[in-house]
Amino acid sequence: MVVRVQGEVDAMTAPRVGEAVNDLLERRKRVVLDLRNVDFMDLHGLAVVIRATRKARAGGGSFAIARPAPCVRRLVELVHAEGEVRILPDGTDPLHAA
Repeated sequence: MVVRVQGEVDAMTAPRVGEAVNDLLERRKRVVLDLRNVDFMDLHGLAVVIRATRKARAGGGSFAIARPAPCVRRLVELVHAEGEVRILPDGTDPLHAA
């Protein structure tokens, strides 16, 4: 399952994104967030990604982000979350990579 997120993922919107991702992880073993159209992400958004990663692993599934916008990639690097957050390599088709 690929979920495309666009706009801002911050304190106001992250809870909705988190709910949607949690619901999907309850029903699917493999979920990918396509973040190429994200204009801004703060730590609330990153927390959603990290929680989803942990939940998927605990349930024997997989979770990843695809095509992260520069602001997303920068945030992951700034907080040194590269080891926690799975980012699909550039050019990977998210439909087949989860």
